[in-house]
Amino acid sequence: MKYCFIKKNEKIFPIEKMCRVLEISTGSFYRWRRANITIAQKRIIALKEQIEKIYFESKQRYGSPRIAIELQCLGYQISRITVAKCFDPYKTRVIF
Repeated sequence: MKYCFIKKNEKIFPIEKMCRVLEISTGSFYRWRRANITIAQKRIIALKEQIEKIYFESKQRYGSPRIAIELQCLGYQISRITVAKCFDPYKTRVIF
C-alpha cells in the first residue's frame, strides 16, 4: 500500500521524502515500480503466446504471413509486420 501511495503522489511530492516519511528505502520503491507490467506489455505477452500456439498447431510450418491471417480470422487487427516483430521461430523451438 505504501508503494501505491508513493506512485499516486510522485508528481506532487518528491519520492525520496515520501520514502523517508513512510520508512522504506527508495531502492525498494524503484524495484517495485520496475517490476510492474504495463497493459501494453501484457498485450504483447498474450499476443506472443497466441502466435506460439498457432505456430505449434501448424506443426511449425507457418511463418508470419500465415500466422497474421490466422490471427485476423480470430478477430485481431494485426499486420504481418507486427507478427514478424513478435515472432522468432528460433526462439520458440523446444530444447531437449
